[in-house]
Formats: sequence, C-alpha cells, structure tokens
Amino acid sequence: MAADHQGRQELPPLDTLAARLEYLFDTIRPSQEELGRSEEPGRKYTNKEVADKINGRQAETGVSISAAYVGELRRGVACDPRTSHVRALARAFGVHSGYFVDDAAADRVQEQIRLLGELRRMGVKQVALRQVLADTGLSSADSRLVEQMVARLQALGGSHQNGH
Repeated sequence: MAADHQGRQELPPLDTLAARLEYLFDTIRPSQEELGRSEEPGRKYTNKEVADKINGRQAETGVSISAAYVGELRRGVACDPRTSHVRALARAFGVHSGYFVDDAAADRVQEQIRLLGELRRMGVKQVALRQVLADTGLSSADSRLVEQMVARLQALGGSHQNGH
C-alpha cells in the first residue's frame, strides 16, 4: 500500500481526529506576523495559540475554545467535538473542515501539505504555482487553498530566503 506511490510512505495514517489534528500541529507553522520579531520562525503552534486564534474570531463565529480542550483533542482524550469546534480548528489551520471528518478530504489536504513542502523547497514562485495547480486538475477552491498555504509558507521562510 505505502509503496504504491513514491512519497506516500512518508504520510502518516490519519485515522482519528486526534491524529489529524496532530498532523496539522506538526506541519503547519505560525506566520511571522503571528510570531512577532523575537520568536523563533518555523516553530510549532501551541495549544494556547490555536485557542487564541479561534477565540479572536469569537465575535464573528460565536465559537470559543480553551487551550486545555485543544490539548485534549490532540491527545484523543476528547474525541467528539461540536461541529463548530471542528470548523473553527480547520479555519485556524487554513484547511477545509471536511479534513477532520472525511477520509478523502484528509488525504487530499495531507497530499497538498506534502506538495507545499516540496514546492517550498524548490522555491516555486506564485505564477509558476498557479500553472502547476492548473495542470493538476484541482478544483478552484483547492487551488486557492494551496496558493494560500504557499503564501503562508513563503512568509515564514521570507526571513531565510530574502526574496530569492
């Protein structure tokens, strides 16, 4: 199964909500704007930062969450969150909410994140990225998501790449 496609063996199974959430914590990093100047670029989000992102939009979404509850979801202690929490977590990480409940959506997001990592390492620019995405046959919504994620990764790496 894992040997069928090159690179597939690197992708962990996302068979629980906790595994899917942990994968996002492991692969998606705070932007430089979120970190501030004094913090280490490329570090992982904390439970509190994700909760703060969600709570910062409470007036708009009506959703609040505690850092402790985010931690319980990550560990699988809590495993049946409200739909509003699932949507808020997805929004905080910039992924489709289907990622948490649909295997095909989770696989698609995981593959997109892997592709983004490769694109980032290759130094692909935005215009070239649009062409690559057009050639993959992704939906326009998925293509926009990938572009947003690349822009976020580029912002994180900007201090290292200095515009290269």
